[in-house]
Amino acid sequence: MKRSLERNIIYGASIWQIISGLITIFFYSNYIKSQGTKLENPTFSQIMGMDSIFSSYYTFIVTFGSFFIVIALINIFIVRKHVTDGSLQYKIPIFWLFLAVVFYFLSDYLSLLLTSIAAVVALSKNKAIKGIIQH
Repeated sequence: MKRSLERNIIYGASIWQIISGLITIFFYSNYIKSQGTKLENPTFSQIMGMDSIFSSYYTFIVTFGSFFIVIALINIFIVRKHVTDGSLQYKIPIFWLFLAVVFYFLSDYLSLLLTSIAAVVALSKNKAIKGIIQH
């Protein structure tokens, strides 16, 4: 049984995660960094304090965006190397369900939807493949 539907769904989720990560890193992080310079007539201590706060925000946002890109690359690697036609998959769909829970807490609902669908489809195809193997 072909696993192309799961592969395509995860590729779509990975593309979305890469785009989201790049937008977060390059646009949102620069926006946050520029917010620290909006004070009028700041003192030296205010400049140093704002630089420290917004530097921390910037670092967090870049790390957050990088997390999405790393997860996308891991998913692409898993799909290319381990999701093969006609094979039973148990650990990979469970991993995708775990990622769906992580995406729920990160409020990335598109990735949540796509990884959940891919996991459910993969687990349901396992049942059909198991039936074919037993006959």
